[in-house]
Amino acid sequence: MTSTERTVRDAVYDVMRGRGLTRIFANPGSTEVSFLGAMPDDFEFVLALHEGPLVGMASGYAIGRGEPSFVLLHTTAGLGHAVSALATARVNRAPLVVLVGQQDRRHLAQEPFLTGRLGGLAGDYPVWVTQPVRAQDVPGAVARAWHEARAGRGPALVIVPMDDWLAPAGEPHELTAPQRSLEARAAEPSAVAELAALLAEAESPALVVGAGADDPAAWAGLVDLA
Repeated sequence: MTSTERTVRDAVYDVMRGRGLTRIFANPGSTEVSFLGAMPDDFEFVLALHEGPLVGMASGYAIGRGEPSFVLLHTTAGLGHAVSALATARVNRAPLVVLVGQQDRRHLAQEPFLTGRLGGLAGDYPVWVTQPVRAQDVPGAVARAWHEARAGRGPALVIVPMDDWLAPAGEPHELTAPQRSLEARAAEPSAVAELAALLAEAESPALVVGAGADDPAAWAGLVDLA
């Protein structure tokens, strides 16, 4: 399949496959049909008849295996029904990648039926919420949601208009999310060894640090590390 033939849906399935999100816990509606059509054979679809038990099952699966689960919800009604369960997931520190359907991007200005004001519907319970600016940003948003769900130990929401799925996929460099992330609360030997090996193989490594390093001791440590 050439890059011109690949769709956003194809790219998102690749992102999900690479992050172990091949079991889809879902209560879908019409805004999710384009995503679910022609679902790859290596994905498993788990249907629940209400969003509460759905998020509960996904949360238990995430906690049990120690990795994010993937949840698919239907626009306003689906996300609204799921809010209490998402709140419980946040309290229980269950990492979830939650994809929420939205009306066709071309119709949003007129707010027809199925248009949802979804960004704040779940309140403060999600660890991260985004609606990609363009269709080609959806794969990167899903990858970023996986990272945010793991780091924040809670539900990360991606809102996707229904026409985005069949749009042409972007170029590989447009996947705006970490390819690999090492996380440790202390200097874990295995994480340090993997990071050292990655740096040893790099041709042009760069250090990116935040405001927390803006003091003399931290700066001296960064210079030594460099």
